[in-house]
Amino acid sequence: MRLGIYTNRSKDEKLQKAEALAGECAAKGFDYRILSDMSNLEGLDILVVIGGDGTILNICGDAARAGVPILSVNNGRMGFLTEIELFEFSAALGNISAGKFETEERMMMDVVIDGKTFVSLNEILVVREKRNSISRIDVRCGGELIDTYEGDGVIVSTPTGSTGYSLSSGGPILSPKIKAFVLTPLCVHSLVNRPWVFSDAESLEIEVQSRDDDNSAYIDGREVAVNLKKGAKIIVRKSELTVNFVRVGKQSFYGKMYRKLVQWNNFKKG
Repeated sequence: MRLGIYTNRSKDEKLQKAEALAGECAAKGFDYRILSDMSNLEGLDILVVIGGDGTILNICGDAARAGVPILSVNNGRMGFLTEIELFEFSAALGNISAGKFETEERMMMDVVIDGKTFVSLNEILVVREKRNSISRIDVRCGGELIDTYEGDGVIVSTPTGSTGYSLSSGGPILSPKIKAFVLTPLCVHSLVNRPWVFSDAESLEIEVQSRDDDNSAYIDGREVAVNLKKGAKIIVRKSELTVNFVRVGKQSFYGKMYRKLVQWNNFKKG
């Protein structure tokens, strides 16, 4: 089995963690190579990614296009997308060598802005930049108006993204087995505001109605459009791409959420 090892070099000084994991691979008889970028994933069976959620989000599109599943190793803080910690890597290799692992598919979405298509695992955020103005945004599904949101903006997330910014903004947690989108308004001026859940067979249209051009769009934390003018439209739909994550442990999605959210919150209070 051939493994590629990719690390967030800004957090892995002198590739110390990558080389330590490479040593584990060599000790267990795996072919491996340390990657400097995502330009050549050909021939890999598993892509080992060392970092936090941001690192994974930055490379998941490349992994999806190459059809290489990701084994995510946490080198960040919360790590909702990560499967194991650094100290668990040797045991994970043992499970992989014995065939005791599976892959979990996660849906992605295409976001079309000004004719350019971006692929997203987590979310699209349309948000005002100035604090002294209000964003006004129409959201439609299948051509029908869902609502006009006046406030800070809106988020559309996948089930994977439902545990991120959307959750912090009052959105629901979706199981990764559900194929759907979540629309979560941000700080809107309304007494009846609620998130929406849409089928992945539907597409959403976000249209900026603000008088000024103070709205920007972010996809998985990356700014992709600024100064969106009145009438600017963003289309969100299910992508043909999916990304697979290697699962080597017995902990379920719900167990991970309990550990990451409840226990982490209790730890901070302590």
